[in-house]
Amino acid sequence: MAVLAAALWNDRIMAGNRLIDVVAFACGGSVLAQGADPYRVHPLTECERAVRAPGLDWPPGELTLPAPLPPYALLPFALASRVAPFAVVAWSWIALNVACVALAAAVLRRRLPRLPPLTIAAFTIVATLPVGILFGQFTGVVLLAVTGCGEFLAQGKARRAALCCTVALLQPQVGLAPLLALGALVPRARFTAIACAAALGVASLWPRPGFAIEYLTEVLGAHARANLPDFSQYSLPSLLALVHVRDATALLVGNAIFALALVVAVVIAGAIARRTGRREAIPWIAAAIGTFASPHLHFQQLACALPGVAFAVAAEGAGAPALLALAAFAIPWARLALSPIGAFAAGFATLAMCWGLVSRRFAAYAATGATILALGLMVAFIRSAPMRDLVPHVPVAGNPLAEVPWAQTMLRMDGAMHAASIILRVPTWIAMAACLAIVLLALRARPMPHDAEQAC
Repeated sequence: MAVLAAALWNDRIMAGNRLIDVVAFACGGSVLAQGADPYRVHPLTECERAVRAPGLDWPPGELTLPAPLPPYALLPFALASRVAPFAVVAWSWIALNVACVALAAAVLRRRLPRLPPLTIAAFTIVATLPVGILFGQFTGVVLLAVTGCGEFLAQGKARRAALCCTVALLQPQVGLAPLLALGALVPRARFTAIACAAALGVASLWPRPGFAIEYLTEVLGAHARANLPDFSQYSLPSLLALVHVRDATALLVGNAIFALALVVAVVIAGAIARRTGRREAIPWIAAAIGTFASPHLHFQQLACALPGVAFAVAAEGAGAPALLALAAFAIPWARLALSPIGAFAAGFATLAMCWGLVSRRFAAYAATGATILALGLMVAFIRSAPMRDLVPHVPVAGNPLAEVPWAQTMLRMDGAMHAASIILRVPTWIAMAACLAIVLLALRARPMPHDAEQAC
């Protein structure tokens, strides 16, 4: 697993965007700390042009990365910008996320003894490192928050579980469903959940209430529209946009489905928890269903659905079809298929996930198939995508939301990579559908053992 992690981190092709999201988050926080608007092109662009850090390949042309986070999520970066230079903040953030992924894997190993340690290590590394951690996203922190919520709930510590769910709201599309499920199904967590959510609302008023209002009324909608043509989106609105549904209609349908999914997530999570006798299923299953239905969904958010998917796979007995679905879901095909090293890493990760649960021959066949699929995707990508600069210069007039030039950039990149982007996303879409079916099948699961110590 250490070799797999090192290969994914150091591959020159996949590391081209290393730390870029930390640039947006840290600069958004720095701008907020100065009392300026973190959602506008200026002074966000000036900050992003100035940052430097070892391992950071930046800037690509004149692209401005938006920081589409609620003000409370930018606060930690605002505080960090006052006490440390960007390089320290960036690499400390990466180290924190790596530690969080390791802790999340340890919790999953403890709570899911039907899955071998190698399986859990493989899917957590391959799902988080090449995209979420390498980019500098919230993946590790939010994954641990969702996983820790289930752990504390299983221990009967409902208030601590509510605190963890609140941390998961750093990515609202991931954290909202488990927080609602906790509030609805666990009375002892209800007050803490409401109080913590209210505290985040109050924190968002600093340094100016107008920023929170701008985020809710302008930034959310603008970012959703900008990401419809994004080749790294897996959301329903993005899929609808590919079949030429009008943008407004696609977003309306996506938001309606998400609202319905929040209710469904609470109901199904409660039913599976009662069926299996495992309270950790409440936040884990709710997070998986809510994340799948999110109207804004990159792979770094999808990785946070892993606890729920892994729980459902374990509840179903970890059979071969469920393992293949888990492996296909955990592998970021659109990222690994860009590099020969990534293609072979997909096969190695598949082998590790299947090892000890199925026959060695089946595991070898599955690993070979994963490698061939990744190499095939790479060939298809090379043949269908033009080999030129895919981050064009977009002139900006005035000081609009950072999403305005971002949307223009996404449209130009989509025009150049339309067919290639569809090809690279198909395996993940199929895996999402299969994993959602496995989660729903967990409604018929038998009670699972409570003794987590058997995992040791």
